Amino acid sequence: MAKRKKIDLGDTPPEGMFRQCNHPDCFESGEFRAPKSRSEDRRNPEDYQWFCLGHVREFNKSWNFFDGMSDEEVLRYKDEDITGHRPTWKMGSRTAKPRGDYQYDDPFDFREDMGAHEDTSQQYRQTASPKIDKEERDALAVLNLRPGSSLSEIKRRHKELAKKYHPDVRGGDKKAEEILKNINQAYTHLRSCANS
Repeated sequence: MAKRKKIDLGDTPPEGMFRQCNHPDCFESGEFRAPKSRSEDRRNPEDYQWFCLGHVREFNKSWNFFDGMSDEEVLRYKDEDITGHRPTWKMGSRTAKPRGDYQYDDPFDFREDMGAHEDTSQQYRQTASPKIDKEERDALAVLNLRPGSSLSEIKRRHKELAKKYHPDVRGGDKKAEEILKNINQAYTHLRSCANS
């Protein structure tokens, strides 16, 4: 881990040196730092003045960082303070673009549903799955199958799920009965799609 370089902010006077309070007619020790102005460079010790405890409290009561700024400047400063006064960009404007050799497997066409831009690369078109309608996509999701599944795969999956969620196996559970209804509807729809 890299060591951080310590920056001397002038907090402590050199050994044996006395720093006097900057308030006129005060001869106490100036131990507390206060800004002279709304300077951007806070590392420069000359941008500060030093007060005793009583006078720094007095200074803090009267200090207004936004003094002399218009309402618009104050609002802009507060907006920029959210990001630490660092530059920002519009969401999505600095993202990586997909390369031409990018292969994207999206069997349920989620990318199209989200409004993604069409990829014109030849390889994408070769790996893309055939278009399926929403009902078929939902039925495949219920049975947890991929598009293009064979009729034997659909039957096998239906049999597994029917055994798992049958109300007789679940002790008459109403939730299991509803799940089984959805499984049977999905199976019927996929079987009719596979036969056509």
